[in-house]
Amino acid sequence: MFEPAKIVMQPLCSRLYDRFGVDVSVLRLDGIHPLVSGNKWFKLRPALEQARKLRCPILSFGGAWSNHIHALAYAGFQSGVETVGIIRGEPEYAANAMLSDARRWGMRLQFVDRKTYRFRDCAHYQHQLSLEHGDALVVPEGGTTPSAVHSVSEIWQLPVMREQGVDLLLTAVGSGGTLAGLVAAKPEGSRVLGVPVLKCGPEMVSRINALLLRAGYADSSGWELLEDAHRGGYARLDAELAAMIKHVDEVYRLPLDPVYTAKLLMAFNRLLFEGRVVAGSKVVLVHTGGLQGVRGHQARLSMLASAFSGPLVV
Repeated sequence: MFEPAKIVMQPLCSRLYDRFGVDVSVLRLDGIHPLVSGNKWFKLRPALEQARKLRCPILSFGGAWSNHIHALAYAGFQSGVETVGIIRGEPEYAANAMLSDARRWGMRLQFVDRKTYRFRDCAHYQHQLSLEHGDALVVPEGGTTPSAVHSVSEIWQLPVMREQGVDLLLTAVGSGGTLAGLVAAKPEGSRVLGVPVLKCGPEMVSRINALLLRAGYADSSGWELLEDAHRGGYARLDAELAAMIKHVDEVYRLPLDPVYTAKLLMAFNRLLFEGRVVAGSKVVLVHTGGLQGVRGHQARLSMLASAFSGPLVV
């Protein structure tokens, strides 16, 4: 893959954090690249290397505003790897901004209904799709594989992470690969918290543990999933969340998306009020990039943010 930009750590100076005596910074993985940003840079790298060696296309899955599909399409274009996107939804979605980008970068799109999309993790269905698209390398939704876990674990080796010292690290959780990678290489004494962006439960914890085992990591202690932090489910947007996105962008020049990173920040702030963060802690919030959710919710974001009148937990 192409060379990434320098990754920075952005301090968040706030009276709220001063009040609770915590040192909070954001790991700006979104700055790696304008199109292959955040965790996608790490998760896609092993698949692209394998596809180039095998000289085959990569096939993967996502919704009409998928950060993963968007990043894969561009990375494939730049790396000379053909890509195929199995998209949940109607062919009319092909005209939206994200999928228009993907098509411009050469991704072949195949639209399937929700019932069919539920088979995306089925080995038989994946094999059938692979054959249909030239013995394609099938990458699960979100890019979560054992190889991706190893690649994501390298985040801990970034210079800004080694310099920082981390007591508590939080990341948003979709398919679970980023959380697994961060747990895999967690330094002794650091805790990792996952903020799910979709309704989940013990099955997600089991999935993370199984993924760690498949990647060769037996010890998975020192982490927790905040199962109730999803705020209603995947891509659910409310006025408070929209107002917080606007406020954080204006005050901190920190762009957040409504699907992942906004829920992450809100979950952390609520942990403070619940007394679940030790005073004196050095906290890192991982900005996993991927702002396609903003493009997909722009009109609603503006409307809801303007309508919100209550106090913000920021």
